[in-house]
Amino acid sequence: MEQSKIVALTKKLLRDYYEYGDIAELENMFSEDVITFGIHSDSYATGKDRAAQCLRQMYYELKSCRVTKLKCIEKATDQGWAVRANLVFSTTNRMRNMHQVLVMFRDSAAGRKICGLHFQHDMRHELLYQAVSSRILNRGELADGSMDEVMDMVASYVNCAYVQYRPDQELPVDYYSEELWRMLGYKSGPAFGQQFAGQDILLERLVHPHDLVPSREEIKRQLLKSDSYQVEFRLRRADDSYIWCIECGRYVLDPKSGIGTFNAVITNLSPLKQTHASFLYNLRHDRLTNLYNKKAFCRRTAEVLADNPDTEFEIMRFNIARFKVINDLFGEETGDKLLRYIAHFLKSIKLEPCVYGRLYADNFLLCYPTHDDMRNHMISSLQMLAETFALDYRIEFYFGVYTIRDTALSVTTMIDRASMGLAKAAHNGVVACGEYGEDMRDNIVNEQVIVNNMQSSLLRGEFLVYIQPKYELMSEKIVGGEALVRWLHPQLGFISPSRFIPIFEKNGFIYQLDKYVWERACQILREDMDAGRPVLPISVNVSRIDFYSPNIVQVFEQLIEKYDIPPRLLELELTESAYVENPQQIIEITKELQRKGFPILMDDFGSGYSSLNMLKDMPVDILKIDLQFLSDSDKEDNGRGGNILNSVVRMAKWLHIPVIAEGVEKQQQVDFLRTIGCECVQGYFFSKPVPLEVYRDLVGKGFSETPLPVHLGPEDTVDMMTMSAQLTVLFNGAGGAIGLYELVGGTLEILRANDGYFKLFGDSRDNVYGPDSSTIDRIDYRDRERFWQTIRQAEASKSVEECELRRYCADGRLLWIRVRASIIYVEQLCTLLYLVMEDVTPLAEEREQLQKMLERLRAINPQEVAALEQEFHKLS
Repeated sequence: MEQSKIVALTKKLLRDYYEYGDIAELENMFSEDVITFGIHSDSYATGKDRAAQCLRQMYYELKSCRVTKLKCIEKATDQGWAVRANLVFSTTNRMRNMHQVLVMFRDSAAGRKICGLHFQHDMRHELLYQAVSSRILNRGELADGSMDEVMDMVASYVNCAYVQYRPDQELPVDYYSEELWRMLGYKSGPAFGQQFAGQDILLERLVHPHDLVPSREEIKRQLLKSDSYQVEFRLRRADDSYIWCIECGRYVLDPKSGIGTFNAVITNLSPLKQTHASFLYNLRHDRLTNLYNKKAFCRRTAEVLADNPDTEFEIMRFNIARFKVINDLFGEETGDKLLRYIAHFLKSIKLEPCVYGRLYADNFLLCYPTHDDMRNHMISSLQMLAETFALDYRIEFYFGVYTIRDTALSVTTMIDRASMGLAKAAHNGVVACGEYGEDMRDNIVNEQVIVNNMQSSLLRGEFLVYIQPKYELMSEKIVGGEALVRWLHPQLGFISPSRFIPIFEKNGFIYQLDKYVWERACQILREDMDAGRPVLPISVNVSRIDFYSPNIVQVFEQLIEKYDIPPRLLELELTESAYVENPQQIIEITKELQRKGFPILMDDFGSGYSSLNMLKDMPVDILKIDLQFLSDSDKEDNGRGGNILNSVVRMAKWLHIPVIAEGVEKQQQVDFLRTIGCECVQGYFFSKPVPLEVYRDLVGKGFSETPLPVHLGPEDTVDMMTMSAQLTVLFNGAGGAIGLYELVGGTLEILRANDGYFKLFGDSRDNVYGPDSSTIDRIDYRDRERFWQTIRQAEASKSVEECELRRYCADGRLLWIRVRASIIYVEQLCTLLYLVMEDVTPLAEEREQLQKMLERLRAINPQEVAALEQEFHKLS
């Protein structure tokens, strides 16, 4: 009990000192004549004060110390106790250090005091543990392993003894430290010596019979090349079991006596060997799934390929579709459970020769023979496995496969090729398995060629800026242009933007190229201003990558200052996809650019999934719509694309945003755009992107510096369109039926109707506002020309015109309606008007009856009727 208290006290004192620099308790226990030896040979102090100062100085050199192991052995002395402590600790400067501290306690009437402290480097253990660590690493070829883990492992298990023995036949031991008998499991030194009957300790009797000769031969071999050696063998313990040991030593020859001895340190390796096996397993296997990790998979696959040179193999990489969604919806624990479920299935197959591994996250690797349709068997088995996992969610896999035809390739390259097939499947979304083909390799080679030449081509001016004109649709005059980049390489020739733009967006070079195009556009504008030529706005593209530059606003400001041009002449085109990826950042930067005077164009509007949200939040001056809306609309979608485009243009007008339709290639598209009120167009029908001089010639033939403004007329028109709550009450409370209409070409479409409209005609709102609604078809064919004449008169007179006509109700009844037409505003392509409609059927029926009575009277007495009619006209 006394001994355990001494050890516990010593551990506390040393740990407080090494980890916190706390010497308060040590000072309290110092005797007046205490002697302290520091780490350095010249560090020596006597007395309490000097001893405390010595400890403080020594701790200053240690600092930020963390003790990882502290082992103490106590021994009774004449004056009290002596405790020897072995410490393993780390500092910020060195990962592992070993100190040996001797603490001398003296018991007296004043109590137990510390009368001596001796600190020294434990060089023997340090060198040994470094040698063992190196040996473990070299043997396991674990160059990528965690050195910190290895050092922790060695420091935790180093158990060694110092031995000096002669190279005689029985290897008699002249000296050994007490750690030897402790290591071999004896209770004491005398108990250890009893097995030798009080005679010399013979190392030969301790070494395993199978290891004795080989170990001695190995020592001889190493000493022929060096003055030191390392050798492994087994030593017999007290219970007759054996432990693995490593002996590190040197043969020393006494020149006087001519007798040589081995001075060696013997270390117990059994705990290390056990830990080593576990350590190797953890380094080679994924901890979650216990499958091979990437490096081990590559190593094992290379071995399998080498052992089976006549067998064709495939590398498969597969992952779980939308795995992140599974983690988000059901938690990471469920996601990990799914990964382990897949790994368990792969391990249960036990197909030879076959290798399985986990690359990372939800990505798995397989290497298997191609015979017996193994690929489809694997895919179908995994797909069936996904259906058996207990989760209320459809689990799907994507697969990428590379058939190994060139075994000289590294396994890492093979995995990369399988990854290309996986990317193809994931991008396609329809085919679950993508196979690597040489066309993919060609794409990589071509991509590398582009990457290799991009920087030098930019410096040599091989990127050319072409301009594609924008036209005002009604006058077909040029109102501006878009700067587009073209690459003309001296050896590779013309390189299509569709080839290099995606690559530049991926590697970030697009920002440098865009800045080049921006500056070239400013140069063109400055040249036109200086030459007195017409100066029309030029738009430039700003990619999503450009917005990651923190100084993009300053770049544009510096350009217009450098070339002294108004910012309104440099229009900035943003793609909708950029907004979708990072909306808040894009909105903030865009507002700042607008405040600086730059017009903002939204390119490819409608191509993304958040168009309406974007239009609500984004400060946009002009919309650019690609005519993909009209692609094959006359064949498959019954004109839905045209209806969508019509609605987008109308919506933009209400928001006071001009619209440019790009990709115009056919006369049919031009005619349609005119009918829906689109102001400007851009496309090959008018002009493809052309060199600068050609563009200037086109501008000289016809241009417009004031494109048609977009407006809805006076402010009350805007109120009519937006329908504030107050106006809605008045609109619905007005007597009779009222409808707000838009007339484009020969098509009249109702935009809004009041409650009286639905009450009068009995139509449902779905029918009135639906895509199949037709106002003209409801008017009796005998009165349609009269209706159109009334509209034309209202447009011409700019006043209210009225007529009476017959119109069908929803239930088929035919009513006489008095229609008053009032024009709100007229554009070249569009007229906005409202119609006030009143049911005059009873009056019309009475008038018809009076007319019939008059006809009968005329048949009886025509002269009298004629006289009455003449008198009536005079009075009226």
